[in-house]
Amino acid sequence: MHSLQHILRRALRSLWEHLYLNAMAALVIGAALLLMGVYLTVQYNLNAIVDTWDRDVHISAYFHDDVPEERRFAVRDQVAARAEVLQVRYVSSADAREWLRDEVEDIGPVLEELGDDALPASLEISLAPEASSTPEAISAFAKSLEGPDFEDLDYGQEWIERFNAFLSLLQLLGAVLGALIGVAALFLVANTVHLIVYNRRDELEVQKLVGATGTYITAPFLVEGAAQGLVGAILSLVGLWGVHRLLVVRLQEALQLGLAGELAFLPWPYRIALFAAGLLLGVTAAFVSVRRFLATAP
Repeated sequence: MHSLQHILRRALRSLWEHLYLNAMAALVIGAALLLMGVYLTVQYNLNAIVDTWDRDVHISAYFHDDVPEERRFAVRDQVAARAEVLQVRYVSSADAREWLRDEVEDIGPVLEELGDDALPASLEISLAPEASSTPEAISAFAKSLEGPDFEDLDYGQEWIERFNAFLSLLQLLGAVLGALIGVAALFLVANTVHLIVYNRRDELEVQKLVGATGTYITAPFLVEGAAQGLVGAILSLVGLWGVHRLLVVRLQEALQLGLAGELAFLPWPYRIALFAAGLLLGVTAAFVSVRRFLATAP
């Protein structure tokens, strides 16, 4: 208990005596966590948008012209009974003409010239989330529909594959960027803490001479590092909230991104992760700095 009181008292005294250097260490940690937080915010909202799109994945299956209407309804019922399917809607050739006429202005004369059978009848199939979670799952379901009844299947496979490849690349770049930010922050904070250790070199050398253990010497600095990490995490969340309010919300309003929904701030699990990262960063930097000094001290 006496040792714990000494460690806490010495850490608090050092935080006050070296307020400038400790503040700089906290600011470096805060800046690093802010960059990580911006990436996490972008990634979180992007994943939410993709999940929304995934729930809206559908396949258009176009019938051959010679397939009778009774057979089309029978196929519709067979497809609707499958577990991967949420909903199936039969669209006749006349329905397709009316839809195209409503969506495209001045298309009426062109449709009249092409005739009544210009647009094939189709099934519009909405997939369940588990069946549309990956491009492979969508492709497998679409291939299972291939047969003599359908002339063509349209499910945007190329677009889905490219978009998922883009997401994978973005996640990889984010992981690499996060690692680089973490290493750079660890280096900067460790050097800042090393200055604090160096300013107290006489005290530490005396402690070594009187037989103090490495743990006894290191512990106050670990407490200081934890305090720096927590303060840095708080600063990063404040800065992240400012970025969210001033930039993200205004950008959304300017671009009117209605189809993407509201761009959300980081949920609590991510915020707790930032606090944990700040704590780990501060403690690790303090440990590395003190151990490096003790290894070189006489």
